[in-house]
Amino acid sequence: MKKMIATAFFVLLPLAAHAEYEQVNLTVFGMDCAPCAHAIHVSMKGIEGVNTVEVELNTGLVTIKLAPGNRASMKQFNQAVEKNGFTHKDAEVIVRGRLAGTANAPVLEVSGTSDRYALSPMVGSLDIVSLLGKTVTISGVIPQAPKGKVSDTLRYKTITEVR
Repeated sequence: MKKMIATAFFVLLPLAAHAEYEQVNLTVFGMDCAPCAHAIHVSMKGIEGVNTVEVELNTGLVTIKLAPGNRASMKQFNQAVEKNGFTHKDAEVIVRGRLAGTANAPVLEVSGTSDRYALSPMVGSLDIVSLLGKTVTISGVIPQAPKGKVSDTLRYKTITEVR
């Protein structure tokens, strides 16, 4: 019986892992020396689920790539920047989640986190009615929020169904 339960767990595990941040790009202000960049790198690597972190000191760009099935949240990324005394601008993200809400008020729910975003198009408008209730991958921007807060909006560039 235990063997059957364990087998079912490992068969269903990939299905549960269909919602997470895949990549987060943050521009960090005030990071003007190698020790500053190193502090950000170490803080981001300390977040469970982070696979790789690249920090470009000249531009302030921090690129975070995450492992499949991670449960990292935007709040954790923001806190990693803020606890080192820096601020960040908008976050460019690639994220998977369930598309909920209505055609007029779509919402992305990122499973494994409490992250929920009201969606708004960056340009034009996509017909997303057929995607409601499905798992999607979204590329877009989460606007900068006041210190200690996470924006509740995601301005999307693309939305594609995960199959």
